[in-house]
Amino acid sequence: MEKMRHAEELVREFLVFRGFTNTLESYETELRTDIGKGFEVNKILDLIFSVYVPKFHADKLVALLGFFKHYLSSPSDTLLVSTLSKLEASILRFYVVHAVQCNRNDKVVEFFALYGSELLQRSQDWTLWFGAFCFSFVVFVSVLV
Repeated sequence: MEKMRHAEELVREFLVFRGFTNTLESYETELRTDIGKGFEVNKILDLIFSVYVPKFHADKLVALLGFFKHYLSSPSDTLLVSTLSKLEASILRFYVVHAVQCNRNDKVVEFFALYGSELLQRSQDWTLWFGAFCFSFVVFVSVLV
């Protein structure tokens, strides 16, 4: 963590030295909304389970999980890639279950409409979940009618 702060200070110093004040301002703003939360586990879990899931921010949840999968795994570390994929699937399934439990079938439909084909291409494990999606869609449509 200390090395991260040192690197951030070096970037600030460089931007000030070069006179990139607008870039420095943007950089400071980006640091305040750091998606990785400094890789502090408690903050990341709080973000996922206290903000993104309860408020149905599927887009932000998928982006955060994609960020971790992209930057933390390397093709040579198959165990880490496998673990991150399982974690991602579990959290996304939790999102779907939470939406169903909260009677937010519209969020389930929206989730599968946006990410369904991508999830099916990645893993056949999602096939059974599409049964729940179809059921939620039928229920959602019947409520509208």
